[in-house]
Amino acid sequence: MHEPEMRRQPVADASPADEAEVPPSELPDVAAYYRQRAARFAEEAKRLARIDRLLGFVRLAVFLVAAGLLLLGAVSGASGCYVVGGAVAMGFVAVVSWHDAVCRELEVARAKRAINVESLARLERRWDDIPLPAVEVPAAHGALSNDLDLFGHASLFQLLCCASTPVGVRVLRDWLLHPAPPDEVRARQLAVEELAPRVDMREQLLLEGRLLAGGGDAVQRFLDWAESPTWLARRPWLTWTCRLLPAAAALLALLIVARLLPIDIGAGAVLAICVLNFLISVCFTGRVHDIFNCVTRRRGEPQRYVRMFELLAGLPAGTSKLAAIQHEITELGGGVLPSLRQLNRILGLANISHSPLFYIVVYLPLQLLTLYDFHILGLLERWQQRHGQHVRQWLEALGQFESLASLAMLRADHPGWVLPDVDAAADSLRAEKLGHPLLSDTGRVANDVQVGPLGTFLLVTGSNMSGKSTLLRSIGVNAVLAQAGGPVCARRLTMPPVELATSMRIHDSLEDGVSFFMAELKRLKQIVDRARQLDQCPDRTLLYLLDEILQGTNSTERHIAVVRVLSHLLEHRAIGAVSTHDLALASSQPLASCCQAVHFRETLHDGPAEQRMTFDYLLRPGVATTTNALKLLNIVGLGEK
Repeated sequence: MHEPEMRRQPVADASPADEAEVPPSELPDVAAYYRQRAARFAEEAKRLARIDRLLGFVRLAVFLVAAGLLLLGAVSGASGCYVVGGAVAMGFVAVVSWHDAVCRELEVARAKRAINVESLARLERRWDDIPLPAVEVPAAHGALSNDLDLFGHASLFQLLCCASTPVGVRVLRDWLLHPAPPDEVRARQLAVEELAPRVDMREQLLLEGRLLAGGGDAVQRFLDWAESPTWLARRPWLTWTCRLLPAAAALLALLIVARLLPIDIGAGAVLAICVLNFLISVCFTGRVHDIFNCVTRRRGEPQRYVRMFELLAGLPAGTSKLAAIQHEITELGGGVLPSLRQLNRILGLANISHSPLFYIVVYLPLQLLTLYDFHILGLLERWQQRHGQHVRQWLEALGQFESLASLAMLRADHPGWVLPDVDAAADSLRAEKLGHPLLSDTGRVANDVQVGPLGTFLLVTGSNMSGKSTLLRSIGVNAVLAQAGGPVCARRLTMPPVELATSMRIHDSLEDGVSFFMAELKRLKQIVDRARQLDQCPDRTLLYLLDEILQGTNSTERHIAVVRVLSHLLEHRAIGAVSTHDLALASSQPLASCCQAVHFRETLHDGPAEQRMTFDYLLRPGVATTTNALKLLNIVGLGEK
């Protein structure tokens, strides 16, 4: 629903740390802001791609020169070739390091461009260009999700979600499905206001999350490992073997050096220990490396965790919600940052085998002489025993931060939207210029809406395609957003804490032997039962949205049945909106005194060559005065002959 005058006021005052960045809400055109950033990062990516190609050739050339010099030295015996070849080989290592750094910068530039392109797609509601994180919707919430387009393609979740970690995706899903109490809603709103101007911080959080997610199920692997039983510590015989064999080798070496043991005997004993170490490595190193891979692979996932947590920890002391999340990561288990940095140091030792040069020159001798991997695994498991129990809570805090950042993105991109007032003292949902969040600015029409107070319901009438269903979904989706702590697509919205119940998209089931009418009756029974339960709950009201209910029976019985259903809902202090073509409902007893009737109108244009029907989607008081079924028959050529 469109509101042309809605552009664009500042979200909130930026903190001093943000003076250098320009939030999109302060620009005359948010779309232009994202286009500018996308173009800048695209140019940066092109520049880095040229350097990447050049360094690829340089890397190959330096390698060939180093190999040629060393080979020449081996053939000719010239020591100078070895010296120069060794120097060139060191240069090759430097070029490789430089090339790797450029590749990382190129990956970052491309990712930032993609993020800004996606932000532009969000503004324009180009759903095919917006990422859709995989999320599992509990069966109990399937009907509500389907009716209001909360999840799936072209959904609220697709518009909203900027979380990259599985925990962040789950937290945001739960915030949409489980309405928060008013105090928590307000706490989230304050945090959203604080995060909305911090464009670069939110972009960096999304970037680190994307690069982390690029490692597949990295977060889940890390969490599973942190909470799993230790492997080496449960095999004390192996632990002590890995300690005693290197100690014995070191002792033999000392005895040989001190000439207390003949060289031939000592060397034979050391060789025997190396053989034992080799056999132990063959038997168990595969499992050890599997454990290393659970914690990190070559993408350096724990360093990504550190950077994401640094963004959270680096925020200045602000709202109580953010302060509580920061306290969770700084106090629990000695703090997430020092703990993860210690983990990174351990993993740095574990990853020396990833470099071919280090693998041959350093790793293999260490492994054969000392069983190196098992000692690193011992350090890793000591970290696991100390901090593993806190990892889930740390990730939960990060997930909440990602969810708040997602809501803040929506707030920054749509500053004309408002943070609603969810008030336990309110008796109805009142909105000024309410629109559907999933429609673009150019396709959205806004209306003033009131649902309630208790003992009343909103009756929406109008012709086919006039906007009745869209109005009901606008109410529902904005109520979900409001109680998740986010902005709503309205100029102003006040509402009580509600639990949503809907009956909009009903399907029959041949497999279960359930007809369309019976499926709808079951849904309505669930809604009435829930209204009865919430009637005894002073903290929350049922908000029902019913779209053309009980279509599977004849008009006479349908009218009677709808009156009975609505009477039950009114009796149990629920509020809601009902769309219908049954204009007689507005005057039926006992609904007449409880009904707040509104309607949409259509306009039929006659012309010599065609007939065309248009809708303004503006809500008007009273019952609809026109219908369009016969007009539509004429338009498609099925009218009178």
